Amino acid sequence: HEATGCEVYHVHNDDPENLFAFIFKTPPADSTGVAHIVEHTVLCGSQRYPLKDPFLVLMRGSMNTFLNAMTFPDKTVYPASSPVEADLFNIMKVYGDAVFFPLLKPEMFAQEGHRLQFDEEGSLERTGIVYNEMKGNYSSHDSIAGEWSMRSLLPDTPYGYDSGGDPAEIPNLTYEQFHDFHRRYYHPSNARIFLYGNIDSERYLSFIEDEFLSAFSHAAASGDGSAAAAAVANADAAAANPAAASPAPEVTIPFQPRWSESARLTRTYPVDAEDEESRSSVTLNWLLPPVTDSFQTLAIEVLTEILLGHSGSPLYRVISESPLGEDLSAPTGIETELLEMGFSVGMRGTEADRAEEIEELILGELRRLARDGIDPDLVTAALRAVEFRNREIKGGPFGLRLMRKALRGWLHGEIPEQTLEFTRWFEDLRRAVDTHPRFFEKLIEEHLLENPHRSTLIVIPDADEARRRREAEDAELARQAERMDEAERQGVREAQEQLLALQSEPDAPEDIAKVPFLTVDDLPREVERIPAEHTEADDGVPMLVHRLFTNGVAYLDFAFDLDAVPDHLHDYLMLYTAAATECGLTDMSYEDLARELATHTGGLTLQLDVGTRADEESELRRYLYVRMKALPRSLPEALRLLEGVLLRPNFADGERLGTVVRELRNDFRSSVLPSGHSYVGLRSARALSRTARIEERWKGLSQLLFLERLAEEDTASVAARLEELRAALVGRAGLSLSVTAEEDDSTQVAADTRAFVSRIRRTDAGARGGVGPADAGAAGGREAAGDAREDDEVPRWESILVSAGVNYVGASIEAAHLSEPGHVPEAVLAHLLRTGFLWEEIRMKGGAYGAMAGTRALERVFSFASYRDPNIAETLERFGRGLRETAQQGIDRASLELAIISGVGRDSRPLSPGQKSIVSLKRSLYGISDELRQWKRDELLAVSEDAVRDAARRLADRFDEVHASVMGSRTAVEEAAAEYPGILDHTLELHL
Repeated sequence: HEATGCEVYHVHNDDPENLFAFIFKTPPADSTGVAHIVEHTVLCGSQRYPLKDPFLVLMRGSMNTFLNAMTFPDKTVYPASSPVEADLFNIMKVYGDAVFFPLLKPEMFAQEGHRLQFDEEGSLERTGIVYNEMKGNYSSHDSIAGEWSMRSLLPDTPYGYDSGGDPAEIPNLTYEQFHDFHRRYYHPSNARIFLYGNIDSERYLSFIEDEFLSAFSHAAASGDGSAAAAAVANADAAAANPAAASPAPEVTIPFQPRWSESARLTRTYPVDAEDEESRSSVTLNWLLPPVTDSFQTLAIEVLTEILLGHSGSPLYRVISESPLGEDLSAPTGIETELLEMGFSVGMRGTEADRAEEIEELILGELRRLARDGIDPDLVTAALRAVEFRNREIKGGPFGLRLMRKALRGWLHGEIPEQTLEFTRWFEDLRRAVDTHPRFFEKLIEEHLLENPHRSTLIVIPDADEARRRREAEDAELARQAERMDEAERQGVREAQEQLLALQSEPDAPEDIAKVPFLTVDDLPREVERIPAEHTEADDGVPMLVHRLFTNGVAYLDFAFDLDAVPDHLHDYLMLYTAAATECGLTDMSYEDLARELATHTGGLTLQLDVGTRADEESELRRYLYVRMKALPRSLPEALRLLEGVLLRPNFADGERLGTVVRELRNDFRSSVLPSGHSYVGLRSARALSRTARIEERWKGLSQLLFLERLAEEDTASVAARLEELRAALVGRAGLSLSVTAEEDDSTQVAADTRAFVSRIRRTDAGARGGVGPADAGAAGGREAAGDAREDDEVPRWESILVSAGVNYVGASIEAAHLSEPGHVPEAVLAHLLRTGFLWEEIRMKGGAYGAMAGTRALERVFSFASYRDPNIAETLERFGRGLRETAQQGIDRASLELAIISGVGRDSRPLSPGQKSIVSLKRSLYGISDELRQWKRDELLAVSEDAVRDAARRLADRFDEVHASVMGSRTAVEEAAAEYPGILDHTLELHL
């Protein structure tokens, strides 16, 4: 853009899922989280859209497929995508006004960032959405390890700070500093606009100029940042725009001065005082060349795949097999989002005093590889794996993936193609590897062994940390309260009242009317259908064939019915999904299997799923999905490997099996705090839903507790259970599958798949305890197999005690079934609550990072959840009050139409080829026909205000019988028990 220097880049192609992103380089100068807080607050009202939360209003009524904002260590990104052109430009209009012309009200800074307020007892407290979010982040071992693995390498650059915000530093940020940060960095001269999809470039450029950039002139290059830019606001703005004032003329991020010797540092994470099992992690981190060097970046990406890409990779193997600890540390891998790359590898589940031994273990293996050479098969597998990842079309949306690759160079002065392109760099790399047989060994020597810019990060448990943080915060608040005179106290109260008034006051109808939306008349009336050919893979084995554009990838999805699995084996199913591919085969070691899978497939995974038939509610279905993707030319060999995984897994290797158990247990442990809302949601729903009860047993806290016990058991008994489970699974009954490939490849892919199915069905599984059709009902039939055991207690109220600075609250009540008229109004109600009442009451007023409501459509469950929430009792009360107030007040037509638009948008989200393959198969298995989907669309388009109000009344009447599960510290739970004593009747203490 000639007037301002703003750069615009468009990846123009045939994809109808268009995407835009406003990007600003925002390096922090401290750990107050200013970039993060600005990211939140620009979306809280702008000149053209002076609403409390235009972002929320967009969420209420858009067909977007992605709508978010993200703070990175050096940039802030505002991306959105939609398959509807008018919808995309509507969102872009609101987002552009938000980032360039925000109101930045002090009240919104207090809401999103941090503020002081008096609680009901008159005590001073601190809250704020970002403040509470980062308190949750600093409660997790893996988050702390991930944060410091790179910060430890870059102490003399902006990357040495926490751009998200350290809870101890966030209160130091003033409103003036916050406002100045936006003024300096959110100018078009510091902006990049990334575009993707099939909309004409000229259409975009005219829109961007007319709507935003015409209000600015180029920032001066004087170096003092004081030159004024044009302050002409948008045509309908009433006054000059303060955001158009002088930004920093050029934002540069310096390179880190290189060290002459390595460094070591220790950080802590909070655990309960009673937790004697929590252990440390030790991670080695190296600073590598700039990410703008695309050849080097790709070379190191392939080297990382060689060293760590799968369980047979050298570094992965030596760490997982070492008695020094349990498995790989969380930051292990390559970092390519920053100016300079980083490589990390380490061990968790260890002791701090073993740091030197772990360093030597890792460096010794690197020295061995550099000296003795890398197995050529590992190099071949890594090159194929990296090529496959870059070839495959993934959902998410795809444009977002390309944006992040383009920004590697573009953010730092290179043209976007420099880091966006793949093929030319990959061809160069292949030539280099062919020309220099020791290419990757030299990389190890140069960038790892001979590179002194290395840190060793030790993260250790601290039983006193949570108490110290709490006491330090309480002491600081007490000091502030003591220093306050009455006028200052009154100032806090008035600010508190002003914020509450602003939060409580509805947006003016005339301001809401300014936000551009689609109308119900713009919506597609017909649901999208996935074209499929219904055929058979073998006698009686149903197979769906999808002929789609896949960019040359074939997708195979096999669904094994779990009817034949006895109830006592269901706890082992999750372990089976990991062990089947990680324990090797009876005729192949686990290292060789991992390498072969990496060479011949783009991935092989096993997943569990449970649900009821939409057309027969009493018919419970449980499946093991085996999902594989490969290039068609590699498919015969890929299927040969899959045959071995299904028929000849080697569970008898006790040492390897023990490692797999511990790794899976640790993965569950590390997911609890980041996904606490999901865990409490499952726990609260399980009393109302057989499906949720089984899912919680497989994937919830019940599984974590089972794995904790299993880690102490003799592996021989575990192996026997897994073999019994395998034999029950791979028999002649209960198999369905889906095949997806290009038109030209589909016939051969289907033929290869049929031959594979014929082989495994005719294998004598009975020799290893398999079952045939006659045995399928032995476990008690569909309704009995896999149900939670009779002695499992499912309380109405439950508290899960963890060492965390925030809480998670889940609640569930009985609801309508997908096939009933009441379901659609309940789904609309859930959308209205999560984008209205719950957002305003729990997030804006309560300070939680997130609040949700939703329906489990096939299970008659309506659920609530909150995420990183400073409250428990208040949140539970607000769940019920949201239903009651909607029942009393009803909803207006405008809000309903926005919810209909959003609902149709969710149902219309584009699917990647791999997603289409599995979605089509699941719809077939669960009886979700296109006719049922069309009926739901028709019901949604015709839903009335009265129907939604009736749904709220129905659910409000049932809220007295709510089932609730909360997760938080013992102190927080005990405080909540004053209002809800039942939550202490059943407690579960977790040591994470």
